[in-house]
Amino acid sequence: MEFGAPMTFSEAVRHLAAKRLLPTGLDSAGLRALDAGLRRQALFSARTLSEELLANYREKITSIINPEQVERAGQERTVTEGYNPATARAAIKELLAEMGYEPEAGKAGTIQDLSSDARINLVVDTNVKLAQGAGRFVQQNLNPDVVDLWPALELVRFEPRERERDWGQRWRIAAMVARDARAAGALGLHGRMAALKSSGIWRALGDGEGGYNDTLGNPYPPFAFRSGMWTVELDRGEAEELGLLAEGEAAAAADFDLAELFAGAE
Repeated sequence: MEFGAPMTFSEAVRHLAAKRLLPTGLDSAGLRALDAGLRRQALFSARTLSEELLANYREKITSIINPEQVERAGQERTVTEGYNPATARAAIKELLAEMGYEPEAGKAGTIQDLSSDARINLVVDTNVKLAQGAGRFVQQNLNPDVVDLWPALELVRFEPRERERDWGQRWRIAAMVARDARAAGALGLHGRMAALKSSGIWRALGDGEGGYNDTLGNPYPPFAFRSGMWTVELDRGEAEELGLLAEGEAAAAADFDLAELFAGAE
C-alpha cells in the first residue's frame, strides 16, 4: 500500500470536504484536550490561526485523495491531474511567503515553523491518512456481507520508523481496557495484533489508553501521529484460526453510530 499514491474513496472525500476549519492558537497538548468528536470533524493545526491557510490545506489534501480525470485534446485517454505531497508542500510554502509569514526567532526549520518541510509534511500526511482511514472504516463496516466474510482487522506496520513505538504493549493495554481476551490471545499465542471489527480495542488504541498522548482519538487508523501503522482486513478463516471467532459464529460490525461519528460530514 502506497499512501503517497492517489486513492479515491467517496466517503473519505466527503468527510474531508465537510470538515470545519478550526483556526486555533492552541498547542498540541491543548488540542489533545479537545473533545475527540470535535477534532474528528475539524481541520486544524497547532498554533495555526489563518483560516486561509487551513482552507488551502483542505483543497490540496482533497486533490491528493481524489485527483481529477481530465480529457485533453488529441489524447485518447484521460489524464490524472491534481496535487501530490511534494507539489502540495510547494504550494503551501508559496502561500505562506505571499502572506508574509516568518517563523518565530530560533524556530526556523523546526516543526513549530509553519513553512518548514517537517511541519507541512506532518499536516498533509496526517490529514490524508485520517481521511483514508475514515473512508475505509465506513467501507469495512456498512455491509453485513462484507463483515461476515471479513470480520477482523490486523494492525501491521506499513512504513518503517527509525524509532518504532511499542505497539505490542499498547495492544495489551487496549485489550485489557476493552476486555477482549481474544485480541490479547491473538498477540500472546500467535504474535499478531488482530481483533474483530466489533472489538472495543480499536477505540482504546485511538484514545491512547495507558497514558499515550500521541493518539488521534479515532477508532480507525492512523491511531497516532506518524506511527507507520495501519490495518488490513482478515477473512473469516484466518479470524477463526487466530481464535477471534468460533467456527460458524456470527460476526458483527463496529459498534459505533456512523452518523454520529461523522456528524457534519454529509
